[in-house]
Parts: sequence; structure tokens; C-alpha cells
Amino acid sequence: MEEVGRLELIRESLVAVVNEMRANVIRSSYSSIIYEGHDFSCALVAPDGRLVAQGVDDNPIHNFSVPYSTAEVVRTFGDDIHEGDIFFHNDPYTGGTHLNDVLMLFPVFRKGRLAMFTATRCHWGDVGGMTPGSLSGRVNEIYQEGLRIVPTRICDRGRMNEAWLTLLFDNMRIRHERRGDFNTMLGTSRKAADHVARLFGRFGGEALIDAIDELIVRAERVMRDRIAGIPDGTYHAEGYLDSDGHGEAPLRGRLALTVAGDRLVADFTGSSPQTRGPTNVGPAMAFNAVASIVKSCLDPDTPVNHGSFNPIEIVNPPGSFLNATLPAPCGGMVECRALMCGLVVSALGKALPETRVGDLKGGGNHVYVSGPHPDREGIFLLYEYPAAGTGATARTDGSHGVRAFPEGDFNAVQSAEIVEAQCPLRIESYSLREGSCGDGEFRGGLGVRRDVRVLAREASLSVLADKNIIPPFGVAGGVGGAANRFTVVRDGGTIEPSPVPGKVGGFALEAGDVVRMETSGGGGCGDPLDRAPARVREDVALGYLSPEQACARYGVVVAADGGGVDTAATDAERRRLRASRVLAEAVLSNEADGDGPRRRIALPAELARRLEVEDGALVELATPECGAALRGWAAIADRRDLALSAEALAALGARAGDTVEVRRVHLAPR
Repeated sequence: MEEVGRLELIRESLVAVVNEMRANVIRSSYSSIIYEGHDFSCALVAPDGRLVAQGVDDNPIHNFSVPYSTAEVVRTFGDDIHEGDIFFHNDPYTGGTHLNDVLMLFPVFRKGRLAMFTATRCHWGDVGGMTPGSLSGRVNEIYQEGLRIVPTRICDRGRMNEAWLTLLFDNMRIRHERRGDFNTMLGTSRKAADHVARLFGRFGGEALIDAIDELIVRAERVMRDRIAGIPDGTYHAEGYLDSDGHGEAPLRGRLALTVAGDRLVADFTGSSPQTRGPTNVGPAMAFNAVASIVKSCLDPDTPVNHGSFNPIEIVNPPGSFLNATLPAPCGGMVECRALMCGLVVSALGKALPETRVGDLKGGGNHVYVSGPHPDREGIFLLYEYPAAGTGATARTDGSHGVRAFPEGDFNAVQSAEIVEAQCPLRIESYSLREGSCGDGEFRGGLGVRRDVRVLAREASLSVLADKNIIPPFGVAGGVGGAANRFTVVRDGGTIEPSPVPGKVGGFALEAGDVVRMETSGGGGCGDPLDRAPARVREDVALGYLSPEQACARYGVVVAADGGGVDTAATDAERRRLRASRVLAEAVLSNEADGDGPRRRIALPAELARRLEVEDGALVELATPECGAALRGWAAIADRRDLALSAEALAALGARAGDTVEVRRVHLAPR
């Protein structure tokens, strides 16, 4: 017991260092995306790159890739790392996320030997590139997204390379913010290093290092035990991103998740090739996504350190959009990671039904509004990242307009007070988006609608978002939520700012324009017709659904006076809706069903007629036991059965002879 108590004391002491780092960053940073949005993370890392400690509120998008970045710095510099050195990094191809996320690694030495790194990764509001904010849906190479920093020593034995820093900041917009955030990271790192040195003195150097090793060993033991509880086998999933921003073709991600004893292998082989557009990601993010979901679903309660990840193996061949190489742009990192998280959720849900959860909003929903500042030299820059509905589980409804569990402690949006104080903009409205939830026995959460009016004479809009065409999926027979939508309202009319939904680069705005952000709803879980009528009536009373939506989607008839449910009418309407479902028996087909990145679903003409869909329409297949609904594009066929390839059946989690529901995929609230 004494040893356990000492280990707990050491673990909490390390976490306390990280928590103080977070507090220092929030209180001293210059950019609102950091002090308001909390788009940053802090960690302690072992000399070989193993994650030692992070705080409970830290961002897994950042931290779970820090070990990869640290290992790359160590590989680059080897034994040439000294007291007083500081390293910078943001390169996606060597462990970074996207270029805006800048990592500072600060070595901590003990008795002349490298003992630990403090790590601070912050989203800088601009790192150069072709549009303000650096993220754009219309780029075609990484050089258009800003300055790429491979592992670089910016301070050599205490001597800062000021010439390099001047070059860096002079090539970024709003220079004083960038310099201010750099100084925040520097001060935070130095203070954390002092605290770590005190911990070495308090617990003894070798004793502290031994304790860290033991904590990692114990975390690995717990995770291996959790994995061993999953039935052995290979579980398949597939999903899509809308496009690369330059064409209409989607990008398909594929996953084969293999459980063998106490090991887990995630294989993304067969995913679409890397693209010209920003929807690519570097090699660290596959591990990042898998680790986030596996830790959340299998072992959510124990502390986070590298031991939890040791039983995980990633297979992800270079050259796909999920493991891109130079010069592919990687601004859409969050979107790619969200797809991979969805794939892991779907595959794991086939093995462990209790872990099923409806799909999420699809990424960062990056929205930038910028222009000349009317009151001072330079530009104003608003970075919005509106949250959306979260997915439902087999026990709970999703939440409205908040961050999802793999994302960390981001705020949902920028506060109106900060936006209006810093930019010539006005927040006109901010509300839940009625009807945007995915339907199910447990419904997904609602997305939000946010209107921002431009008060400046001129401005520009850039957007990088996914799930504007292919919406979030439902699970276990649940229905997906509404798709994202980003538009401009001008003189009472609605303008689409790009021919490719969700991919906007520098669209010219005028004074009086309203940028309208409508975010997606979370996917539902379970049969919508099994939802308790009283819960549907409550959704209507709260304004989440209209009475018409409640009837059409849930078969619940709310009494004319609004006071209760008409039970007889509801029973009749639910019988009618069940009878109207389009069901088919799945049969095994040996024919190929691919059309480039799209899966073609050979849809019998009679079923297409009942669904009121034409050739090429987006449809989905669902069963009560499935993880994610399987999406594909209708290929209307002169046949009577629903013929699916072995690959399609595996992705759906079904077998030949199973009854499958065929549904039309809706983009907007119905």
C-alpha cells in the first residue's frame, strides 16, 4: 500500500505540473483561440518520446501525437541535445497535426543527462499562407498553408536564434500575437522545467524515473486486460469525407480492426490516395485517432500515459489521404482524424455493442472572417469553430452544440464579447438548429446556428469543414444527423460561397453580409420508432423538433392542445411507418461494387421507386446490430434482391440472408 500511495503521489504531482502549465497558457496568451477557445495542450514526455503525463482537460488531438513529434526531434538531433536547448516543430509529415499547431519542446536535464521534455502545443491563429488564418478549403499544396517547421533547434544552450524567430514572425499575420503566444509558451516551459527539477529533488532522481516507468507498465497492463476482453476477430468499417475541395469525388477511409489476445491492430490499407486539397493528414494522426477512441471506450477512468498505447499497432501505408506525403496540404487534419475516429467507433461497436455511439460533426468546422482593421494597422481575424451535436449511445441522448469526447476541452464557439471587442463584427444570433438531430431510440444532439454580421467595409471568408454533403451516421439502426452548412446572407438572399460545400477560400464579403454557420446534428442510436413517446413530446416542448417532425420521424402525434401524446394516433402512425420501411434480404454478390472511391449499391428498381431516389443518389443500409450505417451511391438495377459484396457485408456487420433496411440519406433537417 505504501508503494501504491507513493506512485499515486508521484503521478498526481506530474499531472499538477501539467495543470499549472495549462493555467499559465490560458492566463498569458495573446490569441483568443488559445485563452478563449483552449486550442492548446501541455504534456510531460520521456526522453524517448513516451507520454508521461497530461491534464484531464488536455486535447488528445494535440497530445496523442506529441510522442511522435518528440521521437522525431530525438531522431534528428540524437546526442546533440543540451541544457538550454529549445526545439520547435509543426510539420505534419514528421508527427505534427496541421501547420497552425506549433509545438515547443523544452529539455529538462538532471545531473547532465536528459531526463524529460516539457511539451506545449498551441494553435497559432495564423502561420502565413494564401489566406488569413492559413486554413482554407481551396489550397492544393502545403506551402499555401503557411510556414512548415521541421524539427528545429531555436535556442542553442541558452542562446536564442533571434534571426530565425524574426524570419518566422515576419512571415505571419498579426505579428504581435504570434510573438506574444511564443513568449507564453517559452515562459510556461521554463516554469514547468523548474517544477520538474523540484520533483526530482523531492522524490529522488532515480526513484522518480523508476516510478514513471512503473506507472507506464501498470497502464499497459490495464489496457491489455481490457483488449483481452474483446472477442478475437477482425472488424471492418468504412466511411467518407465529402471531397478534397477541388472536385465532387468523395474520399473513402477503410479500417480493419483486428483483436488478437491482448493486442489490437488497426489497418487503414485501401483508403483513398492523398489529394491536392487540404483533406489529408500526416502519419501521427492514425495512431492519435485509434488511441483516443480505444482509451475512451475501453479504459476511460485511469490516467493517461504511454502504457495505454503500447498494445496498439497501426498499419497505414504512405500515400493515402490518411498518411500523406509532401507536398499534400494537411490543413484538414481534424476532418481526417474525425473520420478515423468514426471508423474505430464503428468497428469497435461490432465487437462491443455497448460502445456504439452515433457519429459526430466531422471535424473542426474552421471558419475565418478577416479584413483590414478599421481602427489600427493590420487586419482583424475571427477564427470560429462552431461545435455541433454529439452522437447518441445505447443509453443516452446526444448533447447539443458541444465538443465530443475525442476532442478535448475546446470551447464551443468564441464568446460574443470577445468577437465584438476585437473585430468589426456583430453576433446577430446563436441558437440550436431545430430538427438537426439524428433520430433513434436515443437521438443525437442538435447542431447550432450562428449568424455573424460584417460591419467592416470589406472582408473575406474561408471555410474548411466536412460533412456538408455526407452527413454524420447513425448506429444500430439509428438515423444520421443533418449535414453542416456554411452560407452568406446578402440583401435577404442566400449565397453559396463556394461551388464545393464546406470548402471556401477567400470569398469576398461586403458590409452588411451575414455569415451563417449551421452545424450538423449527432447520429442517433437504435430504432426511432422505439423512442418513448413522452421523450419525443418533451423534445417538441423544448423546441428541438416541430410537431410535424415528431410525427414524420418518430410516429408520435402530439395532441392538438400541445399538452400530451395522442396514444391511439401514435400507435397507428407507428404501425404505418414500420410497414412503409424499405426492407430487403441481403444476398452475396461476387461482382465488384466500387466506382473509384464510391461504393455502388445495386438497388433494385422497385426499391428505388419506393425510396423516390434516382441513379447516383446517396443511400444507406442499416440493421439493428450494425455499427455505422453503410453508405453508398445507388446503381439502379433490373433485379429483385439486394446483392452485396463480401466487403460490403463485412463493413455493415451483416451476413447473407439478413434483412437490411434501405434508406435515403437526407442532408438537411427533415
